Amino acid sequence: MEDKMNLSGQLSDWGINDLLHIMEVTNKTGSLDIAGERRGRVHFRDGQVTGAELTGTGGSYLGTDQNSIADVLYVLSTMDTGTFAVGAADGPETRGWAVEEILAEIEALRSLEGEVVDAGLFEAAAVRLVDQIDDPVTIEPEDWHVLVTLVPAFTFSRLESQLGRGTAVRIFHTLHRLGVADALASDEVDPGWLDRLAVDISTLTETPEPVGATADDKNSEVETRERKRRHKHAKVTGVAAPASTVLVEGVYDEIRRLRSRIGDK
Repeated sequence: MEDKMNLSGQLSDWGINDLLHIMEVTNKTGSLDIAGERRGRVHFRDGQVTGAELTGTGGSYLGTDQNSIADVLYVLSTMDTGTFAVGAADGPETRGWAVEEILAEIEALRSLEGEVVDAGLFEAAAVRLVDQIDDPVTIEPEDWHVLVTLVPAFTFSRLESQLGRGTAVRIFHTLHRLGVADALASDEVDPGWLDRLAVDISTLTETPEPVGATADDKNSEVETRERKRRHKHAKVTGVAAPASTVLVEGVYDEIRRLRSRIGDK
């Protein structure tokens, strides 16, 4: 039979960790609702955590195992203002995890975050992989998902259009040699990749001088020389067309060949 518990209040008086311990030591079954800057819910059965939810503008994130539950509580534990209330249990009716196990995971995440902050990665405008490494790198199987998460599905033609055919061949051969490439069927490919690939390359298109332009237009000449200099060193990253443009069969191939020639220069 479910143990009912009437508990509600302010997070400024009771922190998330305190509430977790209360539910554990009283061996209670119920769902803890958190509302404030973020909204979440933690499910308990007999004092153990069986699940957690985090709700935001992008939808809900469900924690159903020890790591994902810790992820939710890691976010909720940063809140020190808001309200909480314990109500009837509406979470998983399965054996859960001890609060101490979840808190240990949260502390481990805090430690990792501290290292990342100290490295200046959190405040950086962007982060990319280094161009070169001095020593061989060994990636453990449990860490491989990091790279897979960062790299979306891609095609040979996409790399060819960005980097040129020669570079694309070398990249694909390296992936094949390492045994880390997985070919997808056409029905598994995201059809929107080409649309996202298209970017504005108007900087590569020069506007011709109007007929009759005066030779003493110093500002125009300076701007033209600077524009040409930028065009010479510009890196082609994509092709854009007005929304009304209809690309017929063969046009994509012509675009790829054009960009391949520029990219190889």
